[in-house]
Amino acid sequence: MSLYAYLMNQIIFLTWRDAIEILFFSTAFYYLIMWLKRDREKRLLPYFYGYCALTFTAHALHLSTITYCLFLFSPAIIMLFMFMHQDTLQRNMIALKNITSTATIPQDWLSCIMRNSLKALHDNKSLLILIEHSDALSGFLKTQYRINSLVTDDTLNLFTENGLCDAQQMLWIKTDGTVQGIRASWKASWHPNSYTDTNEWVDDAIAYTTKTDSLIMKSNAKTQSYTLAFNGTVTHDLTVEQVGQIIRKQINQPTPTMEKGLPHEQSPSSKKSTQQSP
Repeated sequence: MSLYAYLMNQIIFLTWRDAIEILFFSTAFYYLIMWLKRDREKRLLPYFYGYCALTFTAHALHLSTITYCLFLFSPAIIMLFMFMHQDTLQRNMIALKNITSTATIPQDWLSCIMRNSLKALHDNKSLLILIEHSDALSGFLKTQYRINSLVTDDTLNLFTENGLCDAQQMLWIKTDGTVQGIRASWKASWHPNSYTDTNEWVDDAIAYTTKTDSLIMKSNAKTQSYTLAFNGTVTHDLTVEQVGQIIRKQINQPTPTMEKGLPHEQSPSSKKSTQQSP
């Protein structure tokens, strides 16, 4: 009997209950596959396909003991895949909960940060800024000054001009447009208390941005450039425009039609090149 004839013979005996069950499990299987496909870190989908292929192969070869064990442990395997899935469950298990702000978010808070960091570069000052998005970080941070203030030019100027912000400890800002703390540091860190070396912050940045959706930005007065850590990666030698675009993309914030000051500001390196050109 051909495969086609066999399948047609089986379809004849299907009832509406069988159709509903097939539709239910097919839909659940499809969404599980699409969910696993979004994992950019561990790539669990090929392992899931491999487990399914192994199960069907064992069943087709009438390896009853192997088939029984694979089916018996399938719920545990699915739970393991769900636990390893970095995109949603693992982040929420680490951060415990997501906090959604009900307050009005200042639309130009990121522009304020970029303007202030650019001004600090002109004054030969480096800044280290932590940007918290949807994953809560308060349980992982300790701050010398815990505040809750809106991000404004005056507020940021006050912090930088009075030496409250530097490259040794972080300025903690949330994407709801508020400053949460000054001189913040990680409770669990490769370099406790503060960063004495220029690149020590990178170790912690890779670890925490891998497990959460936070971003960490460093403006370097020596190189007159920016470094940005997100999704467990670190990108060096960025301009103010590039780092602003990447941050907006990561936090899904649209670019304002008029960014006050940024289009007219130039980084120190670009000013030097402009002055040298005839």
